[in-house]
Amino acid sequence: MVPSRDGRSGPGTAIDGGWYRLGMPRSRVRAAVLVTAAVLVALAAVGCLPPPNAATGDSSGAPATPLPAATPRPSATPKPQDLAIAAFVKLVAGGKLTYRISFNGDVRLSADALPVAGAMDVAGGNFATSFTYNFEPEYPGLGKTRIQVRGVGGQGWIKRGSAAWRSIKSYGVAQSYVPFKDVKATADVRYVGAAKVGGKTFHTVVVKDAVLIHPNTIPYQVENEKVDESEIEFLIDDAGRPRSGSWTLSAQARVGASGQLQRVVYDLKVTFSKIGDKISVKRP
Repeated sequence: MVPSRDGRSGPGTAIDGGWYRLGMPRSRVRAAVLVTAAVLVALAAVGCLPPPNAATGDSSGAPATPLPAATPRPSATPKPQDLAIAAFVKLVAGGKLTYRISFNGDVRLSADALPVAGAMDVAGGNFATSFTYNFEPEYPGLGKTRIQVRGVGGQGWIKRGSAAWRSIKSYGVAQSYVPFKDVKATADVRYVGAAKVGGKTFHTVVVKDAVLIHPNTIPYQVENEKVDESEIEFLIDDAGRPRSGSWTLSAQARVGASGQLQRVVYDLKVTFSKIGDKISVKRP
């Protein structure tokens, strides 16, 4: 090989077009050429590989398996108690249902227990109730005192014993004795459980804040009455019609000449009848 003036090999050399320094050993030149060739082969091989899968990063090129389509869930079948409660709400929330409630039990004060019995007719938002407090077991000679209360067209009246009817001041919906006056939706009725009566299945439910009797009707020296809580627990059939149950009310009042503060608790058994019958409630 004859070197050229600018350090490049002449046309007679075996390494045409290569660069090397004057005096560089041929073995090093060959090694550099071989390394360069190996790198070029590797790059060419990488350029021929298929691109990785865009979804999974897998370079195998196999198509992704599609996910199975979601199967829609069937609608849940309404439970019998839900249907019964919905039917009950529809009956009472319409404001036209008629029925009679018969009741008996007692009212207990701190020292006394007075038997209570009576009945109430309900026609929509109107009511007429008549019941007695029996003082005879605790106070012989006092006998029974009958109380009558009516609420018609947003006005209320009360009659104690043989006294005349008198208007109830500040009477309103809150003072109404209609037990289901606050039931407007199924959320206003709490389901307790199923009950078997005479081989038939009924549904036990609870309605809060139901007032059948207010403690301000207790005769003699009872005043400053305040209701704390009340509820009616009763059975309904599949058609939502009320059957029977119990009613409780807890209150406090000042009793006697000393005005002692006492607990007042009503506990009555109730029975519904004449549901949907023609019942007329009139003012006294």
